[in-house]
Amino acid sequence: MALGNWPKGLVQDVYDWLWESYDEVDTKIDTLFEVKSPTEGAYDQRTSAIGAGQLAQKTSENTSVTYRRPSEGFTAYAVYRDFDDGLELTKNEVEDFPTAKVKDLVQGYVSGWGEALRRTEEEYAATLFTKGGFTAGHANFGNVIAGLLSQNTDNLAYDAKPFFNLVGNERTSKGGSTYFNAKAGMALNIAGYADLYTLLGVTNAKNERDEVIDILGMGDRVLVHPPQLRDEAFQTLMSEYLPGTDHNDKNPWYQTCKPVEWRYLSANATSWYLGMAKKGITFYRRGKAEIRMFRNEDTGSYRATIRARYGWMAWNFRFWVAANPPTS
Repeated sequence: MALGNWPKGLVQDVYDWLWESYDEVDTKIDTLFEVKSPTEGAYDQRTSAIGAGQLAQKTSENTSVTYRRPSEGFTAYAVYRDFDDGLELTKNEVEDFPTAKVKDLVQGYVSGWGEALRRTEEEYAATLFTKGGFTAGHANFGNVIAGLLSQNTDNLAYDAKPFFNLVGNERTSKGGSTYFNAKAGMALNIAGYADLYTLLGVTNAKNERDEVIDILGMGDRVLVHPPQLRDEAFQTLMSEYLPGTDHNDKNPWYQTCKPVEWRYLSANATSWYLGMAKKGITFYRRGKAEIRMFRNEDTGSYRATIRARYGWMAWNFRFWVAANPPTS
């Protein structure tokens, strides 16, 4: 292989190999998250505005209007984090091997990068769920850029509480009411599902003013679970009749939401989540992955690097509830 052709002759090919492999693998990110692809900036932020409240019903005519000022809710941030990997071939490997074999070797490795990008995205995105109940917080919830941004919530969510907070660790809305969106000791069955469904669609279905809103009507409902709970999820949502009975009683929860099995939740075999797809959580792909190919002048080796930037933001707890989230 001509030395000058190492970067120039392969650079276009490697991107074709990368994205062909990348696109072969489906992930749950596009199903569960609102997805954005910014091309500039180091972070994003989202501040919930507390809009107009419900209109007051008048008990008599000729009375004064109640005036209220608009105000802000909480501000959530998402820092774009760096991910990278590298490939190195020695000078002799490149120069002694037939050109076709070196190209095949690079193609195989770069194609592996494409598939690895997807796995990297998913594992990172899943930490919003798997670490979201940690009472001491987790670094992926911390949003700090030296000299630019410091979200002081001690690696917790935007309101300094775990994104999935249990009873006894309630969060407070701007209206003054307290809420939790996680429960422990909840089996994935008809009773457990009904309990979490009510928590999502009734108990927590309030805005920052603590006024009633229709969360369940805002999009697609999803039940997110690890592979170990596939049987339970299927029986709860896909059985037309109540499982375990012989009276042909209809299952009132039949197809009330879509089950989503996620391999990257398998470390917590009893945890499961109910929520509104693409609501309350956002995933960022900050530009496209970048590949660079170059020579190491000290050793003569040939190198390639790949760099990618991702971020996610948990910006509204109301759209998600959790059963048995790990707390540490």
